[in-house]
Amino acid sequence: MSTRRGFGDETWRLARAGDGAALERAAGLLLADPGELEYEGHRARAFRLAVEGNAVAALAELNQGWSEGWPSPAAYAVDVARIHFLAGDCAKALTALRLDVRTASHLDGLRGLLVVCVRREPTLWRTALAIAVAGEDSAGAKLRAAAAVVNARVTGSRARSSRAAAPPRAARAPNESP
Repeated sequence: MSTRRGFGDETWRLARAGDGAALERAAGLLLADPGELEYEGHRARAFRLAVEGNAVAALAELNQGWSEGWPSPAAYAVDVARIHFLAGDCAKALTALRLDVRTASHLDGLRGLLVVCVRREPTLWRTALAIAVAGEDSAGAKLRAAAAVVNARVTGSRARSSRAAAPPRAARAPNESP
């Protein structure tokens, strides 16, 4: 695994966990000696801003680290999508992925990002399905991608309906079970 990929995977893991403090520490370390990993430092800080709900500042921060050499437009599009996801806007995340789906499909985590967006907002499943299928080359890969998105829609819908079914504890009688 390359150093760049290792940092990228770890910053995404921290972002998914909502660990803004760790993301800022990582950004500080990576940006202390700008060089090959400068983008990763800006990416970590951008993820922190997105976790805090500030997508505009996060996108500006991410843009500061983008150079001609790295990342590729496809990798950048996936990071933009991740920022929108972290900030709570799955529709914009899917729009960012749709812009470069043919070249972004080879990037690790693309299908996973589609799945978490659909779990969070099941109504976006058709858009995610189109992106997932368009990004795959073989029939088998298209079927696996479609199955992952449809499964996310079903599990996302079930999770929403089970959350909506039980009234808040304060609304139940003291002796009533959930």
